[in-house]
Amino acid sequence: MKPALSFAEQVRRMRSHGLVVDDEDEAIHFLSEANYYRIRGYWLTFEHNGKLDAGTTLDDIREVYRLDEELRLWLWAAIGQVEIKARTAFAYHLSMACGPLAHEDQKYFDDQKAHAKTIRSYEREKSRAQRDGVPCVVHNMSKYGDLPLWAAVEIMTMGNVSRLYGNLSDAASYAGGRTVSKAVADEFKIKPYHLKSWLQHLTYVRNLCGHHNRIYNRTVTTRATLLKADSKYQGSKAFPTFLVLMRIYEKLWPKQWERMAQRLGDIVSRHPSVSLRPLGFPEDWKTILSVPSTQERPRPGLLARMKRFLCG
Repeated sequence: MKPALSFAEQVRRMRSHGLVVDDEDEAIHFLSEANYYRIRGYWLTFEHNGKLDAGTTLDDIREVYRLDEELRLWLWAAIGQVEIKARTAFAYHLSMACGPLAHEDQKYFDDQKAHAKTIRSYEREKSRAQRDGVPCVVHNMSKYGDLPLWAAVEIMTMGNVSRLYGNLSDAASYAGGRTVSKAVADEFKIKPYHLKSWLQHLTYVRNLCGHHNRIYNRTVTTRATLLKADSKYQGSKAFPTFLVLMRIYEKLWPKQWERMAQRLGDIVSRHPSVSLRPLGFPEDWKTILSVPSTQERPRPGLLARMKRFLCG
């Protein structure tokens, strides 16, 4: 096992890789704020054939790092509203059609082994919430001995909600014949096939954001199935996530998307030196995502960028 390195030694290691570090004290400060191997992931974009592109500076890496940080916060907020809507629609339609404890009944789900695994995870969440004294859990457990679905979704992870929804069978239906899967998808104004994929994908991205993982230049392993009109943008980078969110918001909260698109444009414009290609963004991404056109800012010099980092 290699020995631990001091921050000063880490700076020397960076330089040995060919990274240009002009201010060692500033570099040490950056390393004390963000782990070396966290920063290391961001300069992979500047590597080709195992070597850094000539002239790559720590400031270049820091700009990518800061853009990634702002995009994660944007995604976290955008996905949050979708998650709450999904919880609400799933709990409402399944409980109205099949009863308050339908989420625990295997007959309403296609894959019983997968359902059992999800419920085991949910039971752990329920026990933890009870130990923590979550009011709705304590009340329902003491009065009824279990949680009705509308209370259960408040302690379920988004992953468990998306897995339960994606596993619904046709047995989970209203008396008139409409399936719960379709009823929930109708709330999102899309087909169940797409909603299942989108919820699984957004859960994956949400978890990346929640654990402060890198979005920039990441290969996405849980991909979203895009609408036919958007299929040409299918890919393994982050752009399809933004496209999925736009499709949801334009159907449910179009005015809010206008504000969010503006904020997205502002985030990108604050980092004009950072390429969006590693995120999978096409050249006309602003038109696609309905981002208002803004005047391009000039590329800042190193001193200006350093001042912006130091002064916020």
